[in-house]
Amino acid sequence: MREFLLARRLCYRAAVGNAPHRCAAALSVGCLLALSAAAGAAGCASTEYVNEGPGQPTPRASGSLPPGSVGACKQPFTKRPPIVSEELWAHAKPCTPRTPPSYIRLGYAKDGSAGADPEAEQLVEKVLAALAEGTKPDGGNNQVTSAIRAVRSYAARKDELRARIARDSASDQACDVTYLLNTMSAARGKLSGGDACTAEVFDPETRADACLFDAKRPEGLWLSSGWSCMTFTGELGNEASCHQLCGYDDYCARQVYCAAGDVNLLLCALGVCLPEPSAGIK
Repeated sequence: MREFLLARRLCYRAAVGNAPHRCAAALSVGCLLALSAAAGAAGCASTEYVNEGPGQPTPRASGSLPPGSVGACKQPFTKRPPIVSEELWAHAKPCTPRTPPSYIRLGYAKDGSAGADPEAEQLVEKVLAALAEGTKPDGGNNQVTSAIRAVRSYAARKDELRARIARDSASDQACDVTYLLNTMSAARGKLSGGDACTAEVFDPETRADACLFDAKRPEGLWLSSGWSCMTFTGELGNEASCHQLCGYDDYCARQVYCAAGDVNLLLCALGVCLPEPSAGIK
């Protein structure tokens, strides 16, 4: 030990030169002395820290979906849904087989040539016209339920929509969609402080959350207002959000269970397909 302490300092970085060959066979105090002597002759340089670079960017900075955000992609060869923001549609990446199933699929008129499907376009116009009248307490619900029947008939012939048709009705009578959405819209306006955006998704180009719906289209906003409990954005809290948005009104809550599947189907027919085949309270 004394001999080792008396040896010249051991430099971990310097070249050790031609150490005795016997050091390859056995590591002893003599070997350490030989190594330290060779290192001492070369001298020790100061400690150097290698620049390892900035490392991997965060998911948000790299444009990939960060935790807590909802992704959206656009279906190839489809048209922009009128209720979807033009900017978000331009920035959304095409859906591929590798796109996670949790992403919202955007686009309609898929079956036609280069996105031209007259039947789908006529249906969308019919639904939007019904939604424009849907807020009216007098006759609005008839307009919406009529649009729902038209969408169900259309969806029965389309593979991408058929699974979303509500199989069983929770009520013997037509759902009171107008009462439901009017009540939820009013409650949501209070809970959100008047923010018009009803659902946010991640924009990969701006690398920030952006409004999914076009604020200039009141039909889409009314349909989706307060429906964040159904669109899985988590914007207003947990699974109790729908009851919050109903103001804990039992009649409104019953309409949530009655109309959930039809609202989900309407959204998908308009080109905003939620990630689950059935939108309901979990």
